[in-house]
Amino acid sequence: MAITGFTGQRLGTLQTLALVNHTPATITPPAGADFIVLQVHQHDANITFDGTAPTTSIGFKLAKDTPFKIDVGQDTILNIVALSDNPTCYWQAFKTKKDNDA
Repeated sequence: MAITGFTGQRLGTLQTLALVNHTPATITPPAGADFIVLQVHQHDANITFDGTAPTTSIGFKLAKDTPFKIDVGQDTILNIVALSDNPTCYWQAFKTKKDNDA
């Protein structure tokens, strides 16, 4: 599934987060990020946006092998938990590209 309909400027490099089954992990986008694109490989995960620790029954489901675009703001902290096994989450931060950006 391709994500379309956005133009962004990368902030930093592609990040890799090894998830451990039922153990929440944190994604903290860098300052200036407007959105992140993330994908969990091979197994589903749950994510929260309000500091709540996600569990197998709490959080929004991230379907495996599906890229997601998530808008973020200042001080956004995303918590993510693997629902089974130990998948890898890949994520990249972006800022929205303005007309006068190079």
